Amino acid sequence: MSNRPKILITGAGGFLGRPLVASLSARADITPAIVDGRRADLLNPDDRAALIKGSPADILIHLAWFTEHGKFWGADANQAWHDASIDLFARFYASGGQRIVGIGSCAEYDWTTGAERFFESDPIAPHTEYGAAKARTSDELATFAVQHSASWAWGRVFFSFGPGEPTGRLVPLILNAVREGRTLGIGPGDTVRDFCAVDHVGRALSALSLSTVQGPVNLGGGHGVGFSELARIANALAGGKTVVETDRRALGTGEPRILVADTTRLRTEVGFVPPDQLSSDLADYYRTDFAPDR
Repeated sequence: MSNRPKILITGAGGFLGRPLVASLSARADITPAIVDGRRADLLNPDDRAALIKGSPADILIHLAWFTEHGKFWGADANQAWHDASIDLFARFYASGGQRIVGIGSCAEYDWTTGAERFFESDPIAPHTEYGAAKARTSDELATFAVQHSASWAWGRVFFSFGPGEPTGRLVPLILNAVREGRTLGIGPGDTVRDFCAVDHVGRALSALSLSTVQGPVNLGGGHGVGFSELARIANALAGGKTVVETDRRALGTGEPRILVADTTRLRTEVGFVPPDQLSSDLADYYRTDFAPDR
């Protein structure tokens, strides 16, 4: 691979794509053409072919997928995006591309094991169509890479938050409740999740993409945060007023009590150490402009 690799990113204008592009663009070892943009319908095979032919690259970072909030978990579109992704990967490797980095999810893991921390080697047994489609895509990418003697990696994202995310997700719901001074009930206080600001995830993905690390790598903070602590931080932002209350909702069917990433591979092999600064990251996010949920 060249010392200044050219990178093709799908979904570059999305929630994770924007901080990824910002992180890559700040590096001196990336070809400036990274900032060139073009539109393509990746569900259209002609557009996929034209994209690969018209954007010769060393590395493909594939973020694009159907992610409409509240619908993507069981959507039929997951199969269409799996099929499109596999075709895109095949075309990229056939064109001489050297490394593909795809984006997966903590939803690929088996949530019934009772694990308190998920390792990349843990069982893959998705409980949603979204997780299953991502897992199938990862498996087939690994096979393609072997066939082409090429490089690949798969970033499994946990719970990212930040500007540009759907306002119906948990963190913006909480911050909007604080802004408006209204009570918001959330799930059990002993629920634990791995929350990480999307800017950090973008930097982690940037580091993974430019590394030689292969296979699945968890992209998260590696720090479990209970809903009780999340409520405490939110109520502190509200000036000590009790705005967010735990134990007001049950977890959804099949949702585990704990979902936390083990980030050993990210830290020791990729060389990226996620910062443990949830309170300040939430405060920074709170001060940004994002539309109230409707």
